[in-house]
Amino acid sequence: MAKSAGVSTKAEIEALLPKATTYPVPLVPKRGEGVRGLYVQVTPAGFKSFVLRFRLLGRQKTLTLGAFPDTSIEQATRKALASWNDIRDGKNPSEQKRDERKASTVKELVGRFEREHLDINPGKGWADESKRLLKKHILPALGSKRVKDVEPSDVAELLFRLRENTPTLANRVRSVCSKMFAKAELWGLRPSGSNPARGQDRADEKKKDRHLSDREIVALGDALRALDPTPEGNERPKGLPEPEDPQALLAIRLLLLTGMRKSELIGDKAREIPALAWTDVDLEAGVLRLAHHKTVKKVGARLVPLSASAMAHLDSHDERLGNPHVIVGRRRGESLVNLQDPWETIRKTVTRLQEKAKVPKKARVNIEDVTIHDLRRSFASVGARLGYPMPFIAGLLGHAADSVTEIYACVGTDPLHEAAEVIGARIAGLLDGSINPEREAAERQKAKENVRKAEGVAAHGA
Repeated sequence: MAKSAGVSTKAEIEALLPKATTYPVPLVPKRGEGVRGLYVQVTPAGFKSFVLRFRLLGRQKTLTLGAFPDTSIEQATRKALASWNDIRDGKNPSEQKRDERKASTVKELVGRFEREHLDINPGKGWADESKRLLKKHILPALGSKRVKDVEPSDVAELLFRLRENTPTLANRVRSVCSKMFAKAELWGLRPSGSNPARGQDRADEKKKDRHLSDREIVALGDALRALDPTPEGNERPKGLPEPEDPQALLAIRLLLLTGMRKSELIGDKAREIPALAWTDVDLEAGVLRLAHHKTVKKVGARLVPLSASAMAHLDSHDERLGNPHVIVGRRRGESLVNLQDPWETIRKTVTRLQEKAKVPKKARVNIEDVTIHDLRRSFASVGARLGYPMPFIAGLLGHAADSVTEIYACVGTDPLHEAAEVIGARIAGLLDGSINPEREAAERQKAKENVRKAEGVAAHGA
């Protein structure tokens, strides 16, 4: 077949007509030097594309550079020149292009990271938390990107969005990213030394001291009641959100009413702390007996004194047949494992209920930043507001400290039980709405004004 003189312009390419078979036409720019092997290829259906024809190791190869007219003459020329640089180095650009299409995405990397690292190296509960961070933060931001294309700027943008309001979360996401991309290097998915999380600045974490105010506990109680399941046989009132798992709601109430650690209630497999069992509950004595907990090596078995409200929740809670745990999971015979997702639902419900009630924005409370562990701090905070000294509160929390040990040795559990009752009654009243902190504040203010008036009258009479 006679060689075509070639084409140089867009108009000349558009004028090419299809033939019975696919045929190539050399692309010959009018000005400057052409690129060897660069053609416009026309199919019998009239489809036109730019191709580069070359030999590698004695074999004829064809690389498609782009369809016409989506790809311009200038773009095709630049791609052809870049491909020739690879060809001179002995690389096959066709294979590179195929490899590009097959390149792993971050979503695929996350799956492999979970299977080959997190699932076999759980290590102190880090695995479950890492999976949560991957699902909620890393996948939405990076999941669709190819692993090899993730730049430090991509990770920096993700961390920047988290750093301002949740510095601790930003640092945890940074740690997970760093470990995952280190594995990607080990698995050959990224060049060695290219970890995009390496060198990212750590956020400045302030010491955590978040606890719920009285008003926030009231709002939390409203949300818990709104999420309680409707009694069987009753129609659920309109406007209420979908009910939450009653086991999770009970867990949140007990954590706030007792000041217990989450691990003491639902367990922690990584630390080998079992979930609270019915054999640990002594309602007659009004205590929980914990032989396994975070500081057991320092303080030994821990007694958790129960308030009347906490005992009422436990007493009314049905013991599941064949399940030894107080907080029951979905799997037969196991305890609840995931409390984080229900807690996030509860926090969002607090906001939604205020929006629905059209509470003025300035008067609303926001507990979106409150963690499950902050419920324990809230128990301590209520105790402090009621006037109990910190060593006494530390005894209720089961902290490992000499002063706490002395309290147990000198006064036994009865004074602690009394304190637990007073604190629990206060929290229960706030949760069920029988205690109104705003009314209390108004009454205190009125009392102060009455005292000032009385003092003024006395001074005037003198």
